[in-house]
Amino acid sequence: MSIILNFIIYPITIIIVSVYCYFWYSYKYWTRKNVPHLEPKFPYGNLRYILSKARGYDLELIELYSEIRKRNWKFGGIWTVANPVLMVTDPEYIKDVLTKDFSHFIARGMYYKKSDPLGVSLFLVDETKWKNVRTHLTPTFTTGKMKGMFPLIVEASNAMIEAFNQNVENKMDIDIREFLAKFTTDVIVSCAFGLEGNSFTDVNHPFRNAGKLILDKLPLSESIRYSLMNYAPDLCEALEIRSIKTESIEFFYNIINNTVNHRKKNNITRQDFLQLVINMVEDTKNSDNPFTFEELVANVNLFFIAGFDTSSAAMNFALYELARNPDIQEKLRQEIKSTLENHDNILTYEAVNNIKYLQQVMDETLRIYPSVPILQRKCVKDYNLRNTDIIIDKGTYIVIPIIAIQRDPEYFPEPLKFDPERFSPENISQINNKCYLPFGDGPRNCIGLRFGLMQSKVGLIQILKSYRLSISPSTKMPLEMDERTFLLKSAETLYLKAERL
Repeated sequence: MSIILNFIIYPITIIIVSVYCYFWYSYKYWTRKNVPHLEPKFPYGNLRYILSKARGYDLELIELYSEIRKRNWKFGGIWTVANPVLMVTDPEYIKDVLTKDFSHFIARGMYYKKSDPLGVSLFLVDETKWKNVRTHLTPTFTTGKMKGMFPLIVEASNAMIEAFNQNVENKMDIDIREFLAKFTTDVIVSCAFGLEGNSFTDVNHPFRNAGKLILDKLPLSESIRYSLMNYAPDLCEALEIRSIKTESIEFFYNIINNTVNHRKKNNITRQDFLQLVINMVEDTKNSDNPFTFEELVANVNLFFIAGFDTSSAAMNFALYELARNPDIQEKLRQEIKSTLENHDNILTYEAVNNIKYLQQVMDETLRIYPSVPILQRKCVKDYNLRNTDIIIDKGTYIVIPIIAIQRDPEYFPEPLKFDPERFSPENISQINNKCYLPFGDGPRNCIGLRFGLMQSKVGLIQILKSYRLSISPSTKMPLEMDERTFLLKSAETLYLKAERL
């Protein structure tokens, strides 16, 4: 028996000691680099949420940002589990990372399994493929292409308003998060896949269910998996963790493949994102850097994920703040009405862009509630931090806590006050553009920002021109953030009361 116990205990002891030594050595990393840092705790580093309440990484970083700022550091070392990460807090250093010295930080450093057919999207690919994919996709978001897809967005918004009307007539509270998710799902299904949305009439719509599967509130196990994918990619690679759920891969691959084949077989073309990338595959197939079918599938899938969830969350937060601030809501409504009157009461692409106060409302919403609250980069070649002797090693992860910076009272007085006047023509020059980064910055910023804003604006216009909104007593206040999702969204459903005008 003792021999068996020894056979079991000795290897376990060796493993435990080896792991502890690895952590101990890692926790001295920033000391060896002579970088100011916050003291880590075994085994979670500086992220207590992993072993306690599964607290969101973005919310945890707000506290870490505050600790670094209190010490008057321009950057500080932290640890995600055993992984050393440099948090950059100074606007000038942020500019260096994102724009001036971008070539050193071209990679996001996010894990993706190489064999996943949806893994070669613009958001995930590393520095060796990123530029080629970005170059191919950039022409799909020109003004002309936006105008071509605009009628599809308006059509989806009309379906939303029809369902909205039914709820109001039945004197029901509006589950605005679900309404907006269905609206943006229908937009993306139409613009990205060339299919009919119908989320408002089909309670089991496959695309809406797919969206819930990918991005709705995650169980603890999935939350930890996503955390490991982002901040312990080497471990994920060793364990061969899938970056995307198998059900999602099969669903999107089959839908896209069938739709592309149907169009080719029947010579069908549409003014949508899918057609643009189909043309791109054909136009580049004989070039030195072809845009492949696998890249088409991955990026149409990315368009779905990024397009429906970020925009619905942004509109959700905008309507939350407008319902809480009736004076701001009324000012926006009056500008919507007057602008539409100048366009024969027809919602056109030009009319949307002429509602200047709506842009201010969106800017302020995304300041307080950035859809992607953290920017991450990976150093791809050794880098000397400006005005220091510190060398950032190749492979080091960099984080820029957008949500913390945009809520910093030094840059935005009364940071949690919803005030679109911050972005008025008279005041906008006072904003440090290095401290306002809801879409990132530099060559690897959000490529679809114009599309996202366009569909968000259309949705808000259609609702606000016809309804006065207020918070329903059914809404749990104050609105709390979901701590288990990658993107920023509310934890609880936002219920609104709508009064027909």
